[in-house]
Amino acid sequence: MKGSSLKSFIAAVSVIAILLLSYVIVSSEIKRNTREKIFKQDTLNVKLNRIEAKLVKIQELTAENRIVKYAEDSLGMVRPKDKLETIYASKDQINQIEKLLKMKYD
Repeated sequence: MKGSSLKSFIAAVSVIAILLLSYVIVSSEIKRNTREKIFKQDTLNVKLNRIEAKLVKIQELTAENRIVKYAEDSLGMVRPKDKLETIYASKDQINQIEKLLKMKYD
C-alpha cells in the first residue's frame, strides 16, 4: 500500500513538473517570437519609409514643371504658344503600326 501511494505521488509530481516545464518553455518561446515580430515590423516600417521617400523623389524628378524648366534652360527648347493638337488612335491601329515597323526593321 505504501509503495503504490509513493509511486502515485512520484508520478503526480512528475506530471506536474513536466507540465510546468512545458508551460515555461512555451511562454518563453511566445515572448521570443513576440520580440522577433516587433523587430521585423520595425524593419519593415523602415523599408516602407525608404520606399515612400524614393517614390516622392521620383515624383519630384518627373514633375512636368521641372522637366519643362530643364528643357527650356538647358536644352534651349521652347514650348509652343498654341495648344498642341491631340491625335487619337485605337489599340488596333497602334498594333498595326507596331507590326509594320517590326517588319520594316527586321
